[in-house]
Amino acid sequence: MPPPPPSVERQVAEIAAEPDRAAAYARLLHLQRACADDPSAAADLAAASPSVLLPLLLRDAGDRDEAVAASALKCIGFTLYHPVLVSTISGQMAQLILDTLIQLIMTTQMKAICNLGVWCTSVQQLEAVIVDDRTTSLLTAIVHAIDNPFCSLSTTFEAAQAVMKLMSQSPERLRELSSIWVPPIYRRLLSADKAERDVAERCLIKVSSVVLPPQSLLSQAIASDLEHSLLSRMLNMIDDPVKKVQAMKSWGWYISLLGLHVMDNRPLLNKILKVPEQLFIDSDTQVQISTMVAWKNLVNAFFPQASETLAPGTKIPPIESRADTNSQLKKIKLIMTPLGRILLRSRNIALSSSCLSTWHHLLYKLGDLINHLPILEAAFGPVLKIIFSIGPDIQNKSLYSFCVNLFHEFISVKVKGMVSHGEYLPIPHNKNLLSQSCIHLKALMDGQRIRWLPWDVTCLDFHLEILGSIVNPEILDNMSLEILASIMDSAIQIFRLLVQGVQVDCKAKCSYENAQICTAKLCKFVKKVFMDLVGKKNINNCSLLLHFGFQFVKVILEELDHCLLASGTYVIGLDIRHIKEMQYADLPPQLSYPRMKSHSYMEMVSPAVYMIALSLSIVAEFTGEISHGDAEELAIIICSSNFQEFFHVAVSFIYKQTMLLTDNRLRLRWLMMWNKIAKRLNEQTMPHLKFICGASSHDVLYQFFCYPLFAFLLPGRKSTRCDAENSFELYLSLTHDLEVEVAIDVYKSICANSNRGPEVDHKFFLQHFCGFVVSIIDENISLFQASLEYCSEKKFKNIAILSALGELVSGLLESCHILNYANEELTETSEESVGCSQPSLLLSCLKLVSRFMGLSTVVFKAHPTSHHQIMSRFFSSLSAFAGHLLLKKNVLLFFEIIGEQLTELLSLSGTLYRAMQQGETIDQIEKLWLKVIMCLKMSKLISDGSFLQKQQVLLQVAINHPHRPISLSITPAWRASRSYTSSLQRSSCSVLKLNELQMEREDITDPCAPQNAIALEEIDILRKFTYPISERTKNDESLKISVGLGRKRLKIMRYSMKPREPGKSAVPPGNFSSKNALSSHYMESKVCRKPEVILEMLKRKR
Repeated sequence: MPPPPPSVERQVAEIAAEPDRAAAYARLLHLQRACADDPSAAADLAAASPSVLLPLLLRDAGDRDEAVAASALKCIGFTLYHPVLVSTISGQMAQLILDTLIQLIMTTQMKAICNLGVWCTSVQQLEAVIVDDRTTSLLTAIVHAIDNPFCSLSTTFEAAQAVMKLMSQSPERLRELSSIWVPPIYRRLLSADKAERDVAERCLIKVSSVVLPPQSLLSQAIASDLEHSLLSRMLNMIDDPVKKVQAMKSWGWYISLLGLHVMDNRPLLNKILKVPEQLFIDSDTQVQISTMVAWKNLVNAFFPQASETLAPGTKIPPIESRADTNSQLKKIKLIMTPLGRILLRSRNIALSSSCLSTWHHLLYKLGDLINHLPILEAAFGPVLKIIFSIGPDIQNKSLYSFCVNLFHEFISVKVKGMVSHGEYLPIPHNKNLLSQSCIHLKALMDGQRIRWLPWDVTCLDFHLEILGSIVNPEILDNMSLEILASIMDSAIQIFRLLVQGVQVDCKAKCSYENAQICTAKLCKFVKKVFMDLVGKKNINNCSLLLHFGFQFVKVILEELDHCLLASGTYVIGLDIRHIKEMQYADLPPQLSYPRMKSHSYMEMVSPAVYMIALSLSIVAEFTGEISHGDAEELAIIICSSNFQEFFHVAVSFIYKQTMLLTDNRLRLRWLMMWNKIAKRLNEQTMPHLKFICGASSHDVLYQFFCYPLFAFLLPGRKSTRCDAENSFELYLSLTHDLEVEVAIDVYKSICANSNRGPEVDHKFFLQHFCGFVVSIIDENISLFQASLEYCSEKKFKNIAILSALGELVSGLLESCHILNYANEELTETSEESVGCSQPSLLLSCLKLVSRFMGLSTVVFKAHPTSHHQIMSRFFSSLSAFAGHLLLKKNVLLFFEIIGEQLTELLSLSGTLYRAMQQGETIDQIEKLWLKVIMCLKMSKLISDGSFLQKQQVLLQVAINHPHRPISLSITPAWRASRSYTSSLQRSSCSVLKLNELQMEREDITDPCAPQNAIALEEIDILRKFTYPISERTKNDESLKISVGLGRKRLKIMRYSMKPREPGKSAVPPGNFSSKNALSSHYMESKVCRKPEVILEMLKRKR
């Protein structure tokens, strides 16, 4: 078993007594290392070292024997480094150690001793107070070592480590003395030895947080060095391709160490800037990237203090003076100039990313200054405009996305600031689809956050300019749909944040003038976007851009308060080109349009009206195809909360637009727009019609729903896309059918919605709407006739105006309100109110039915064999309606209003019987007539002689009808009427002849009685109708028909196969214009010799 090792104290004594000092210190170093991991042994060694070993070590450190001195310095270094050993060193002993090290470094002629002396300084763990007293001397010694008197890289390295050690112990003192120790380090940056350059650069990186921004003395020192040697050496280096990158790295450090003081020496600055000026345009991309990285140091030099506090602020601090602003702008422009040039010409993603990194660093270093408008315009705007002008191509995609997100972040600060103060404002999330592609670029930002503060409305022009560069149509053209949609989505999100911010300012502190200006600017921006993106241009993806244009309008209408949009306080000049063009549109002289106020060019209107007029104008000028989605978007905009004003503008515009239509395709477009708006109105406003509509028949709502009737009055026009005549005819037919579908779709929904909601409100609406449609027909009867003739000539399967009107009439006849109203017993009070003041719902509906029946006869005359689906539906609906008439007064009203048209229909169908038999018209008329007879039976009017006498003309036409079911069904009524006539003659009553039926109607004694007054009014209207006479001759029988939509006359010169009484003339159906209804003008020209007629004559003679 080996003996135990001697104690530490004994070993220390033996080392001190050892005559061979090199061997003794080698043994001591071994003992120190052994005690390093043993706390008790280290404590024993520490107790013996100060009194016994340290004096010996300091003595022998200066020994001429290099081995002895080196061994002693190693032991001193270990003692200064070990925390237990160094803690036992007194202050006086520590100063003695530092003095010894300084002297050795400065005076030794041995490289190893110098290196070890510097090493001891770099590893020492002495207290900072002790080191402060010797800092200057230590730095002098370290500088001596950095100057490398022995040309040893290890000496330089240890000296750099010593500097970093002192910096951690006494940073303030080292900063004060930076002019002493920094120059020897930065001079090594231009060394030919790469290892030496690397050591110097690593050292500067470590101490930059203490040295920068530089002290004045340090700036002066480096300025002097640059002028004397460094600048010329750099210029020489850039001539060597291998040394260009290192030259720019050195340039970056030199410009940083010059700091703001370089602005005081403009000649030197101009000389220094020649170095990057040459390398920015170098053909080597790596050189350009290195130059851009070094350019960040100029940013650090000009703006050394970046605000690190990101506490939310509510106010932008003012710049001290105009001179200060100008000074900052000069520095910013100097930095920004090469950035803009590189971004414009570079197509290298690495170089462009480096450029953006330097730019972002500038924004960060500006601190609060970045929020001032002049600084924004100089530092923030130029790069955004350049990147957005390039567009998101494959190489620029990540940069584009980065800039969009950065702009979004800046704009959103305003709204986020308001949320932090307790106000609720929904902040749209950034849904930029390109955001994932710029992750690698974010890594270049080093986590630096720009100090954005809530902006104010003085920056609105700047924001709109940047946003305008995002939606530049020249960039968006020829772009893929996916990227285009992503860009426009981001632009709309930013615009929404911008409008929200303006709303916040206008609500809180904005004056009237500023609010007016801001609102106008937002509206004008949307106009510019709309006109640029869509307008009259024909660029790719135009339809998609139209959709996003509507989104911009919606943002304005959704985000701005009513007081800004539509209160009338804030107004804008209506400077829309299409409005000006519409002013000079002439009305067709024969067309009677509803009277409505339309806005004129440059008229002062509310922002809401401006937006609606703009949207409609863009639709009018758009050269592409309008999708159903776009039409729906426009309907949503028009049918927003402020319904009446928006809607009035839309109706006026659509009617005006009718005058400018040059193509059937455009008419179909506006009908589709009308369809979408009408459907949305049916959904939103039908429950509130009582409050929206006035009692006047010229209310804007009725005008709107009658728009297709006016649109269809215009003749078809040739499409610019159809050159050949055959192609045009086919195109016209197709568009005509589409127009019919669009109009019918809405009228179906009107009637369907009338069955839902408050009954009183819908009765009110239907009553006035029917009256309005009747007035339109009466005022434009000649145009209705011309349109029907034109469509009949073209042999359209569905005649637009007839189909639309027929659908409306049929739907009304099927409406539960009309059917219920037809069977209601009116109270005495309601009768008085309806009598002479305003017509009832039933009367308005019947008048409309009468007008439609009159219009349909035009079509029957033109093409008796044709079959129109709407006519079948109409006859079916009218038949069902007649079957619901139970009350005697309603049946009387039915015959008073449409009896004449029914007579005309039967006469025409009898005359054109053979032709009409080819279709389903005769069967439909038969069903209708049988329902009418059933109605008479149910109301017991079938045996009312007085009533039958008034309907003598109708009865005679029916009894003479060639269709046997019609003529047989009326036989009982005919006999009853003849019997009643005979009794009147025997009692010498006032009515002497059957042909004085009209006189009876005109001699009604009480014109204010509800039913009589209504009947007289309707007869007066019908007398205004005129219609040309057409002649048909077949089988030696002449026929003269005058089917008037106002004054309807059917003059039958000869009835073929129609029984009559001998000696009596045929009563001209529908002729109520004279008291002498059965005059000589209507006597038969040739006596009919049919057997059944002769038999009838013989029976009567008996």
